Amino acid sequence: MRALIVGAGAVGRYLGARLRLGGHDAVLYARTESARELLDDGVTLHVGAQEWPVAVGVASSPDDVSVRAPFELAIVAVKAYSTGEAIDVLRGLPSCAESTVLAVQNGIGNEEQLASAFGADRIAAAALTTAVAREHDAVVAADRGGLTFAPVGTPSHNWLLPLWSACGVEVRAANDWRALKWSKLCINLLANGVCAALDWTPAQVYADAEAFAIERECLVEATAVMQRAGIKPVGLVGFPVPVLVAAVRALSPSLLKYVLANRVLGARGDKLPSLLLDLRAGRRKTEAEAMYGAVARAAETLGMRAPANAAISRIVAGIAAGTIDWSLFRGNPAALKGAVDL
Repeated sequence: MRALIVGAGAVGRYLGARLRLGGHDAVLYARTESARELLDDGVTLHVGAQEWPVAVGVASSPDDVSVRAPFELAIVAVKAYSTGEAIDVLRGLPSCAESTVLAVQNGIGNEEQLASAFGADRIAAAALTTAVAREHDAVVAADRGGLTFAPVGTPSHNWLLPLWSACGVEVRAANDWRALKWSKLCINLLANGVCAALDWTPAQVYADAEAFAIERECLVEATAVMQRAGIKPVGLVGFPVPVLVAAVRALSPSLLKYVLANRVLGARGDKLPSLLLDLRAGRRKTEAEAMYGAVARAAETLGMRAPANAAISRIVAGIAAGTIDWSLFRGNPAALKGAVDL
């Protein structure tokens, strides 16, 4: 089986390496600089105590010989704000004209864009719950988590389950792709945007009453939107999202903080959340608008309000773009709470 992975970040490299180790022909479509690096060094995958050096195919242009033969699978592994660029790449490759398109991105709205471009029947949604990160020249992946799939159109795409299982990835099927993506969003909201705005670690956020109040309100708003929209949370590999949603709705703030702190800090260890990493790296765009902004937009559509999510989306996006001075909120939960208007 031939697979094209559009996006050569940690997730793209992890999935490409897994496919290659499973005996499949995986090609990473990357920007020119990343493509040169991959051609020189390949991908080294670390999972627990195991290490595999993996040679993957690499392309950075539709003229590259490695993208001429047909692909059965095209994986979109770019950041949510780059989905349009990924669509342009796939449209420019005749070899992907009949590929199943697998969206493994975070945030809400990616599947809708892909379905509009290629038709819903070609699209499968996925939620990756394996923590992956690039460390120096390697991709380091947790030894837990996996992929949960759901079809966007009529075809079930069930062939994806044995494919990934044979590549050493734990898999699960879901029926409702919207429920799948909103369930993953609930995980992505944990110790992420609030950490980014404050320039704090998850441990610092969960140790501070004002910071956690904002964190909790983002979750409360998201689960309220899901409830109003009739979206039922689904369990993902390694993460019982229905239990999380029930806890957010039922537990007192102090008990919820205790429960979440144990889960989040235990799962993350000393790893920083994605939005904070983006801001510290000086990236001009983040996925805050596809996460927190998506909650706020959905709430408005449903005649609700989600002020905490709207504020976190606006503040993180503004810090990244340089229109908001990070020093206004860095280490200052009172200022952030005031901006959120709780």
